[in-house]
Amino acid sequence: MKSKVFLWVSLLLFSFTCLSSCSEDEDDNYADKSEIIGTWYLIGASDGWGGYKNYDEGEITITFSQNGEMKVVNTREDQQPLATGTRPYYFTDIENSIYTHESRQGVNWGVMTYSYTFKDGKLQLDAEAFDAPGYTLISEERRVKSEK
Repeated sequence: MKSKVFLWVSLLLFSFTCLSSCSEDEDDNYADKSEIIGTWYLIGASDGWGGYKNYDEGEITITFSQNGEMKVVNTREDQQPLATGTRPYYFTDIENSIYTHESRQGVNWGVMTYSYTFKDGKLQLDAEAFDAPGYTLISEERRVKSEK
């Protein structure tokens, strides 16, 4: 009887160990730097405090060029959440992400670094600060394919 209880407890502990070793972030598809180059449509943005706003595709366009320039074209009157303009950007390595506590790839324009991943075919830019905005983008190429 004791051996059966020991076997069940061992199997239960083994199951918990296997399940706890898997993290949600393992499903993230880390992007190569070259995959970000191109034109993207902002389709959603978080404000860093739990709020999220959806945007129409084409309302705000972001183009990352190979020469390190990020061009934003915002057709909204309020120019939120990113104003029209051209700004420099650069890629960086994040040594200890606030989300995974592991190293990640990042992109920086201005004062904020964003880790980037692809989820469900969308580019997710997550600010490496809990109270900062994050952005969800879809590529121009993917948008054209979905219209056909």
